[in-house]
Amino acid sequence: MIEYIGVDIGGTNIRVGYIDENEKMYLVHKESTLENVLTSEDLYNKIKELIKKVPHYEEAKAIGIGIPGAIKNLKEIMTSRNLPLLLNFPLVERLEAEFNKKVYIENDAKVATLAEAVKGAGKKSEIVCYVTISTGLGGGIAINKHIYYGANGVGGYFSRMILDGENMSEHVISGTSLINKVQDKGLENITCAAEIFESSNNIAVEIVKEFKRNLTNLLLNISITINPHVVVLGGGVMKSKKYFLEDVNSMFKEKVHSFAKDMEIKVAELEEPGVLGAALIAKDMNNK
Repeated sequence: MIEYIGVDIGGTNIRVGYIDENEKMYLVHKESTLENVLTSEDLYNKIKELIKKVPHYEEAKAIGIGIPGAIKNLKEIMTSRNLPLLLNFPLVERLEAEFNKKVYIENDAKVATLAEAVKGAGKKSEIVCYVTISTGLGGGIAINKHIYYGANGVGGYFSRMILDGENMSEHVISGTSLINKVQDKGLENITCAAEIFESSNNIAVEIVKEFKRNLTNLLLNISITINPHVVVLGGGVMKSKKYFLEDVNSMFKEKVHSFAKDMEIKVAELEEPGVLGAALIAKDMNNK
């Protein structure tokens, strides 16, 4: 029986599904985000119609939506480089009027954090940090299966953590940053992060070494500031984990503070954390 609807709106695809009373997720539909979409109204209509594809959508208690970008108070999209059509668009208000139920929106990395904390690699842990390394870098913190926001909503914005005294983590760890580095050094034929990890070129090898150091430092900073039980690593760059994760684990264990040495580093387990996390956000907020 349907309980909560989850929508994962990415720059490439939209996925919609729902969870039942046991928090089991059912993926209903996946569709290209911007196909036949020219305006904000077009995108809104696509989201609305996809929600209506969920069986018995009228019976859902609430709707949760994950969106790339900064979200304020689970209602307002403040920034979204990947989906500028939604900026200044009253998405929550329009959907609540259409479906006559509460709608909550949240950053896509934060909903994935909740999914991994409740049903994924962090399900057995009390304090879970999630870091997604993909085109950009995102993350979140879950404590006792609830998202931790901090005083002003920026808790868990690991992308802005300074690693080398100057650069934010997303500028030295993300897939985009890796590609920019190799292309700046003349390897213009490399167009994706996986090719960098697979390359035997000396320039690529050095950039991978630097990536390992930076990722290790990010984990060390998290271990001593948040002191979680586990950090879950997800995102597209993790498809190349065989080239770096073992070394990162070793360097982390060598340098970690003795009080934080039990922190685990795990790989994300869920295939659709966005849909599940969005539905769980809706459930969490609806029950408050």
